[in-house]
Amino acid sequence: VEAIARLHRDRVGVEDLERALAADLGAVPAEHRFRVRVAANVCAILARETAALAPDRAEQRALAAEIRAGTWDERLPELAARLREEVRARLAIAHPGWDAVADDGR
Repeated sequence: VEAIARLHRDRVGVEDLERALAADLGAVPAEHRFRVRVAANVCAILARETAALAPDRAEQRALAAEIRAGTWDERLPELAARLREEVRARLAIAHPGWDAVADDGR
């Protein structure tokens, strides 16, 4: 249970949760092992089925590296506009309708 709480706190994916559940099976009381094993299998299925839906983060990693390297230092308004559009795209999915809230354009 502690391992699961740690995984949740660290925001790890279902693959890691599946591995933690399977690894900690010996520490689980016998009467709960079947359910934990089922939960681990569900996590494994979710990981396989959703892998194709995962966004490609290569572009975001490249942008983060450019920001850290100072590539955008002279073009901060352009960077802000780009980041604002990315946030709006995420909000449109995660919280429809929030993309227009409190946008002062800065």
